[in-house]
Amino acid sequence: MTDHQDADAIVVGAGIFGAALAYHLQQLNVGRVVMLDAGEPGRATSGSGAGFVGYWTAGYMPIPSTDDLALEDYGVRFYRSLSERGKPIDYRGGGSLFVATSEAGAPRVAKLADHPLAPSGTRALDPLETAKVTGNLLSADAVTTAVLHPGGIQISAGRATRALAALVGDEGVDIRPGTPVTRLLVDGRGVRGVSTSAGDLRSRTVILACGAWTNHLLSPLQATVPIARVIASRVVSPPSGVAETSPTVMVPEWNGLWLREHRGGITWGNTDGYAPLSEYADRVETGGHPQVKELVDAMSAALGPRLDVLVNGHDRSVAAWTQGLPCYTPDGRFIAGPVSEVPGLHVMAGDNEAGVTHGPGLARMVADLVAGNAVDYVDPSVYAVDRFERGEMTEEEILKAAPEYE
Repeated sequence: MTDHQDADAIVVGAGIFGAALAYHLQQLNVGRVVMLDAGEPGRATSGSGAGFVGYWTAGYMPIPSTDDLALEDYGVRFYRSLSERGKPIDYRGGGSLFVATSEAGAPRVAKLADHPLAPSGTRALDPLETAKVTGNLLSADAVTTAVLHPGGIQISAGRATRALAALVGDEGVDIRPGTPVTRLLVDGRGVRGVSTSAGDLRSRTVILACGAWTNHLLSPLQATVPIARVIASRVVSPPSGVAETSPTVMVPEWNGLWLREHRGGITWGNTDGYAPLSEYADRVETGGHPQVKELVDAMSAALGPRLDVLVNGHDRSVAAWTQGLPCYTPDGRFIAGPVSEVPGLHVMAGDNEAGVTHGPGLARMVADLVAGNAVDYVDPSVYAVDRFERGEMTEEEILKAAPEYE
């Protein structure tokens, strides 16, 4: 680092992307790393994440990819290691359970058992076996068939992000919460740093990991990336004796319902609680956190009667709720890597609602690119920023183009 630089790398955003990136940059000894966030680490979209991590490429994600599978496997191993180091991330190892509740939904689930990328030990379950593997969280009478991916895990996404931020802070990363970035500093040679609410910081390497607010910083450079921001809701229900060993439950035919154990109760959600940010833009400040209760009410009304049957008497009421802003891309793939128009500038964006699973692996890839290392575990071009034309699609067009989950 030269005398006029404040950092060797500045990470904008302290969600799971940013915290994992800071960790991998520190592991590579790139020099002084500064991580900035408008709020606190792990309190925005990452803190609202459902926290299930699995092998979604094996038939559930819309586009099969061995690159995504490598990221998924890395994520599972990364969080397991974090837990084994004694970090408080609410780690659970129950697997991922895909459930059909009707004959119409059965083929969609059954095909997962024989998917070529399915993890070792994947197996189909009948209704009684399904109830048993969930510790009777699910009622056998409500299940037609199911498939278990035993490798899936569950964590608290917010706690994992905060634990990771604390770890990198202990190892020397300069973490500055409550420091929103207002603009990028750029000249004819590339990025030169950032302007923040507390003044300018100088660095020849800047990585944007700020999720829904990425294009606020890119738009003055005519270098926006195609991401569509969506408000996503998650409900937390009171404790009701749910076993910690219960897998994450996915019911694709119910608009992507997922539910999992959360401190003895369940946490759950589906797309009935979603809406494009544009519909509520006047109620969510730039850099802010959505709080649109009517989406939670709509989701609870749509799912409540079904959950009363499925979850075998467990309390599914709304004790608490939270919302985040996941971002979708037109092709369902993440956006990660250098921005060609601005040397030294990198982006991690477009989580496609799978950022917690893939974030550690993507962060490892971007850290290697920043450090100038060869990347041989995934193909960086799959996620390259430059695979898209700049500023050609509206957020509405991006959502229409985005592939649907299986």
